[in-house]
Amino acid sequence: MDLTQPNTDGISSFENLLANIILRVFVWVIACVTCFGNLFVICMRSFVVTENSQHIMAIKSLCCADGLMGIYLFFIGAFDLKFSGEYNKHAQVWMASIQCQLVGSLAMLSSEVSVLLLTYMTLEKYLCIVFPFSHYGAGKKRTLSMLVVIWLLGFSLTLVPFWCKESFGDYYGRNGVCFPLQSDETERPGARGYSTGIFLGKESSGHGA
Repeated sequence: MDLTQPNTDGISSFENLLANIILRVFVWVIACVTCFGNLFVICMRSFVVTENSQHIMAIKSLCCADGLMGIYLFFIGAFDLKFSGEYNKHAQVWMASIQCQLVGSLAMLSSEVSVLLLTYMTLEKYLCIVFPFSHYGAGKKRTLSMLVVIWLLGFSLTLVPFWCKESFGDYYGRNGVCFPLQSDETERPGARGYSTGIFLGKESSGHGA
């Protein structure tokens, strides 16, 4: 390893996990806004009386998923402070650590569940608008079942790389921020295909929603 050059993936530098001051400041700002903003919405929705309790359940679930991304950013900011000034000494150990694996899986869970929830909520509203006189109206039990299925699917997508270490390798340790959605020639074919598939799936779901 050439210690005269930054050990960088575009985000990290030789000295710091987050390469520049803008990233270091905004990771804390966005983490605070994300966590407290979603917590505020959950609290407000809990006190607002509405007839559409199913929609409120979905909104709260979405806030929980988005809040996980704020927690992820808090962890990244904290480890950036921990390694401040000497990140390159700890880079390889950090990316291979269980902490990085868990932080990366938290970000993965948040992003996947958020997209799935938005897709479900959009589809539900679409059906209610297009077929206003149908008997589709999702009841509380059906909505709760769908939310459970979405979270279980999100957990499954997140845990697959842990179950298949031979195919995925160090899936959540490819960069300093432990976020796995990337594709490069050094990745194992299984991990590269998984990342590409999830990325394309999220893009199509996001555009559809």
